[in-house]
Amino acid sequence: MPENIAVIGAGYVGLPTAACFASLGHSVTCADIVPERVDLLSSGTVPFMEEGLEELVREGLAAGRLRFVLGASAAVGGARLVFLCVPTPSGPDGAADMSFVRAACAEIAPVLAPGTVVVNKSTVPIGSTVTIAGYLGRDDVRVVSNPEFLREGTAVRDFLAPDRIVVGAVDPDAARAVADLYAGIDAPVVLTDPASAETIKYGSNAFRAVKLSFINALASICEATGGDIGDVARGLGLDPRIGSAFLRAGPGW
Repeated sequence: MPENIAVIGAGYVGLPTAACFASLGHSVTCADIVPERVDLLSSGTVPFMEEGLEELVREGLAAGRLRFVLGASAAVGGARLVFLCVPTPSGPDGAADMSFVRAACAEIAPVLAPGTVVVNKSTVPIGSTVTIAGYLGRDDVRVVSNPEFLREGTAVRDFLAPDRIVVGAVDPDAARAVADLYAGIDAPVVLTDPASAETIKYGSNAFRAVKLSFINALASICEATGGDIGDVARGLGLDPRIGSAFLRAGPGW
């Protein structure tokens, strides 16, 4: 069943989220704080490269299922579900900067309708669902974790053909409302508690980093012994318990 959705943030996570939900038949209002970006997106132009995204944005605009507004408070009127897709950059100590999340919550809290489900998609520390509920300060609003697993460059494909959909909530009705938004997407749905959903996100990132670090360590051994890291990686990857993903030696992702 189509829903009215607000997406706060029109960056690398928010914009694909908004456009893809619109492509699934939902009515989506996407907010950003930069006037020039709102104007650009409203004209159907995407300010960064992302395969298939501009086409989806233009389709959503033409169908009347997608619109862009300035400011978070302007997006949430009439929305039953509100997605937080704002930056959480790492500080000098490696901790996530929650100031953008806090600011978005402060702006929307006074204007959320009772019963609204606020969905966090930003990458946040484990336990942040409780923190966000505190920022909102609304006992009549439920907060759900729905972590993103989008890669820059393939975000549209990753959203519409994901490995899994993870929803973490205390309230089962709120969890089901979020999961139902993805109807039509063929992927396993993991319904769990908020802390577990947030841990799945961090665990996935950490495990990929472990595999990359491991294959680089083996590459050093190959350099010292005359081995072929390409053959080693292929031999390891054929083991289904290990898999070939992220077994490519190199300086980064």
